Amino acid sequence: MEQIELGSVIEEAIAKFSRNRIGDKPPMFLMIPSTLRVVPWRDRTLKELVRVFLYETLLTSDPDATLEISLRRRAELKDLDPFVRVAPSYWLQLRISGRGLKMFEKLAQELCYDVGYRCEEWITIEDSTARFATFAAFDRPHIKIVLLLASTRSTHRCDLLFPVAETSLASCMVSG
Repeated sequence: MEQIELGSVIEEAIAKFSRNRIGDKPPMFLMIPSTLRVVPWRDRTLKELVRVFLYETLLTSDPDATLEISLRRRAELKDLDPFVRVAPSYWLQLRISGRGLKMFEKLAQELCYDVGYRCEEWITIEDSTARFATFAAFDRPHIKIVLLLASTRSTHRCDLLFPVAETSLASCMVSG
């Protein structure tokens, strides 16, 4: 298990985007709680996925529309846990939202595939514009992430959800 400095990864992706995008850039609001700046993950794929996903999302967004980027801890997602078939300690939610957000299913699948996750399935939520997908790691199919894409008249939203399993100190100790 590695400790990923996710706050720094997000800030670096935004800085790279700001340097590389020619022309106008969308105004951004960033919310990263200090308690979520470092998170446990099985390997570096979380870091790579967040970096690439955020960069590409920003690059394709409308420069005249404000984007909000937030990181949150979710205790449980009752409707989602049985579907994904995981029971994490908590879910980590990276949300990118705004009027100018442009994220498409095909691009999302390609970005996830490039860092080692294959799409298991897409589901449309009944009577809604929301769609979500589950992705499983190539080498460990029980390691999953979830992507939710939703739109209203005024806002588009993209949520990446990562199940985090914390190990307790007691499970790391060896009895003598």
